[in-house]
Amino acid sequence: MRISIGCVVLMLLAGCMAPTVNEVRNEGPRKVLYSKKTDEVLAKCVESKWQSQKEIGGELGASQQPGKDRGYTVFTAHSAYFVDIQPEASGSVAKYYALVDNNWFYEKHLNALQSCL
Repeated sequence: MRISIGCVVLMLLAGCMAPTVNEVRNEGPRKVLYSKKTDEVLAKCVESKWQSQKEIGGELGASQQPGKDRGYTVFTAHSAYFVDIQPEASGSVAKYYALVDNNWFYEKHLNALQSCL
C-alpha cells in the first residue's frame, strides 16, 4: 500500500515538472520549415494529419488555435508536440517544437508536418 501511494505521488510530481508551452518556445524550435502555402492552409493540413495519426492506446489528436502573435498554433494532446505557423511574404514559416526530440513520435509528427509543406 505504501509503495502504491508513493508511486502515485511521484507520478503527480512528475506531471508538475513538465515544461510549459512558453518554456519550450523559449528554448527555440527543433526545426524551422518554410512553405509557399498560406498559414491558414498549412495549419489546417497539419491539424488534419496529426489528428489522424494513431498512437499507442488510440489517437493522440490535435487542435488548432490562433497563434501567440499571429498565425496559428497546432498542438497535440498535452502539448507534447506543437507548431507555430506564421505568415510570410512568400507563404508561411512553421516552427516545430517538441518536449522530446529523439523518439519515434517526434519523427512521425515532423514527417506529417513536412508532408503538408
